[in-house]
Formats: sequence, structure tokens, C-alpha cells
Amino acid sequence: MSEQINSAIRWASERFAACSESAGLDAELLLAHCLEKPRSFLYSRPEHKLSESCWQQYQGLIQERLKPTPIAYLLGSREFYSMEFATTPAALVPRPETELLVELALRQIPPQLPWRICDLGTGSGIIAITLKTERPQAGIYATDVDPACLNLARENAWQHKAAIEFIESDWYRQLSADLEFDLIVSNPPYIAADHPFLNQGDLPAEPAIALTPGVTGLEALQQIISQAHRHLVIGGYLMLEHGYDQQAAVAGLLASHGFSEIHCEYDYNQLPRTSIAKLVDNPNYAA
Repeated sequence: MSEQINSAIRWASERFAACSESAGLDAELLLAHCLEKPRSFLYSRPEHKLSESCWQQYQGLIQERLKPTPIAYLLGSREFYSMEFATTPAALVPRPETELLVELALRQIPPQLPWRICDLGTGSGIIAITLKTERPQAGIYATDVDPACLNLARENAWQHKAAIEFIESDWYRQLSADLEFDLIVSNPPYIAADHPFLNQGDLPAEPAIALTPGVTGLEALQQIISQAHRHLVIGGYLMLEHGYDQQAAVAGLLASHGFSEIHCEYDYNQLPRTSIAKLVDNPNYAA
């Protein structure tokens, strides 16, 4: 007997209950994906019978989700800032919190001026591509140390017709010495290596290099801040996403490396998430 939409969703939701906070939504998204239909189809045709091939495909995706594998990897895409981006296990799944970083950057970038902007550790390219889409006059550069991430970012840029200069680089290391920016943005890894959070939910399936930079969680932030003066013009801005408990540490690093006007913006959960600062001095700090 063929499985119906309503019973298939109920079956999957029960299995997801222990591993997902959105069990019903996960079940619906995966079934809509298998049917190649919008979710509204599921509500309008709850007694629609699935083909055997569709049912088999759905069961396979359910097993992958239970590992757990993030929904975004199974669907192959994720929405960010009302845009659709391709997603693969090469890069971190786009998070709603990172939309705050984009919003703050857009407030800072003059719409009609050709600012140079660098997105350090671009991953799937969501920050760089969104900024280019919203501020087409800006010259956008995006770096990543992982060639697989850069390939994914290039694919997303091509899909959105966003002209971006992609550079394989370990933070600033491979950037040309004379390349300067008006704004540097980054959502770097910032979770401490021994934090239990890394073993929760879908995080074990995401690339560790995009989640933790080392023992303290501050290693990447410290490197980005301490070397920013090499590529940021005087009067330029640095914007960083960081952990909710890292606000004070990040502010201290910024203050000690030539930055002023330091302030932190809170995310949609009212947690300190994004710090912004202006470079007013160009100290000759060692790397």
C-alpha cells in the first residue's frame, strides 16, 4: 500500500523528535524536496499517495538527517537575506545571526561610492555576494583558505551574477601587500575547541575549521584584528561576528590595536554578536 503525504510526514516527525527542534518542518521540507513541490502542496494534498521511488528517496533522506546531517546539506540550498544559496558540507550552513553582520555593513557602505570591501573566510560566499548585490558600486574581495569553499562561493556568485574577486588565502597571508580596504568583514570560527556545544545538534556534521580556531576560540579573531592595519585604510572599519561571551575580549583586542568607536550590536536573541570599530591609528604591530 502506497504511503500518503500526511502519514509520511507523521512518520518522519516522530523520528526527528529526538534530534531536531523543528521536527515537523524538517519532515515537510524533505518531502517537498522529494516531490519537487512547494510546501503548500503538502497542505493542499495531504492524502496524495507517494510513488515508490519518492517514498524510497524520502526514507533515505530521513536516515541521513538522523545521523544528523543538516537539512541545508540534504536540500542543497539555504535562504539567507531573502536569497537562495547553494550549500554543501564544504562550508558552514548560513545562520540567521550572520544577517546582522550584513545589515550593519550595508548601513556603513555608501551606496554610490566604490568602496573596497573584503570578506575574510567567505565560506559559501553569502556575506560577499549579498553585499555586492545590495551595493553594486562596491569592489568586493572574498578570501578563504579552503579551495572547496571558494568553488562553492564562486558557484553562488555566478548564480547571483555577483562580480567578486575570490582569493585563496589564510586570512590576510596571501593578499597583495598594496591591497587596502575601506571595510573588512568576517564571520570567523570562534568556538573554543573543548566547548560541548560542538558536539550538539548538527554541528558535528559541519566543517570543524569553520567552527573552532583553537583552544580559546579567540585565535582567529585575534589574528584578524592584530593584522587588520596592514590592509585597512585609516578611517576604515572592521566588523566581526563573535561569540555572545566574547564581547569584552574582542573590544580589548580592538582597543589595543589602533581601533576606536568600538561598539557591539546584539542579535535577534538579544545576545552580543557583532562588534564594529574604526581604525584611527596604524601601529607597527608584529604579526
